[in-house]
Amino acid sequence: MTAQLTNFAGTVIGKLVRLSLSFRRGGGHALPGLVVDSLLPKYVFSMLSQLPEGVVVVTGTNGKTTTTKIIIHLLRANGKKALTNPTGSNMVRGVASALIGKATFFGKLPYDIAVLEIDEASARLLVNKIKPRWVLALNVSRDQLDRYGEVDTIAKHIGATMRAATEGVIANANDPHLAKIGAEIAAKTTATVDYFGFDGSLREHFPSDYELAAVSKTKAETATKKPAVKLNKFSGQNVTYEIDGQNYSAELNLSGQHNFLNGTAALALVRKLLPEVSDADLMAELAKVSLAFGRGETYKLRNGAQVELVLVKNPASFRQALASYDAKNSQLMIAINDNIADSRDVSWLWDVSFSPLAGNLVALTSGQRAADMALRLQYDDVQVLAIEPDPKTALAQLSQRPGRKVILATYTAMLQLYRFLSKNAEKI
Repeated sequence: MTAQLTNFAGTVIGKLVRLSLSFRRGGGHALPGLVVDSLLPKYVFSMLSQLPEGVVVVTGTNGKTTTTKIIIHLLRANGKKALTNPTGSNMVRGVASALIGKATFFGKLPYDIAVLEIDEASARLLVNKIKPRWVLALNVSRDQLDRYGEVDTIAKHIGATMRAATEGVIANANDPHLAKIGAEIAAKTTATVDYFGFDGSLREHFPSDYELAAVSKTKAETATKKPAVKLNKFSGQNVTYEIDGQNYSAELNLSGQHNFLNGTAALALVRKLLPEVSDADLMAELAKVSLAFGRGETYKLRNGAQVELVLVKNPASFRQALASYDAKNSQLMIAINDNIADSRDVSWLWDVSFSPLAGNLVALTSGQRAADMALRLQYDDVQVLAIEPDPKTALAQLSQRPGRKVILATYTAMLQLYRFLSKNAEKI
């Protein structure tokens, strides 16, 4: 079957599956991609081969969705027709579904470039179907043990993806795994290897997985490679980046130190994709970016209460969310599910330090593992006022409390709340 026929047949089949799903209530957003990938394994490669500026892959344990959104914003602001896979559909079936949705009926993709957020375990499978120009590797940390295994296994997955890049790699200079893999690629191939990172003075804000797991004080690791783009300092929303030795400051819409570092990664990559655009112009556009789905979105309920929704999925992301949380002036709800997309094994909660909540109250715990979350907090002497397994009921109770409300939720709990808030609240 020719590439043209593959594109046409796959797109028609996928659109028909999508149409049939529109008559049913519920999920199934990735089903069109699953069906087409099963019937036509070359569909994804053939479709992406149309793009004149190729494919970029963003992978890593944390920050993929927000970083991808920043990259897409910067590219589109500079005239590029950039395609991506939305809202974390970051496995092969999700990418195929995204292509089906964006393609014309005849299988054409009217875009210049694709920036794909790829799940770290799926990435090494997907790069067998595509040939990415650039791979941006964000970080390596412990994630869902029942899906990925330990940290070294995750590093191998990401390393295989990095080695598939045909043009170059951007890696986190402060991540010991990625710095090592980057050095190996630079020594053995002709691919360009560049880095992003943070200044050593910010080490306490971005501890490595090893430092989080350490039972005694260890010497903090410093970047072994000089980053082209470096996060130098931040205060509130004011952030300073060092780009090729020159400082640039901006007041960002992004919030949270982890998102400031995601901005660093995005800048490092987009400078390679758009070498003709000045660093000052890229910084100006970065300041306009708002948060990605579930990464700090705020909603106003009908009773006037404001609720911020934040995704947590592993020890590193939970720690970063707590670091950005103002415990003294907020009402906090933590919603933990244990569905497959969340991780059936919730033992990772015991690797999270809840010291930022010391001396403060948690209004509610919710989700399928609400009781487990309350027990975990009790061991860190954090008092929980109520346990309510149903997230919607818990949200109603939270909304009656005074002050700012924040919900930290695992993926499927976040989706439940997101769907409810999208219909019953105003996004701010």
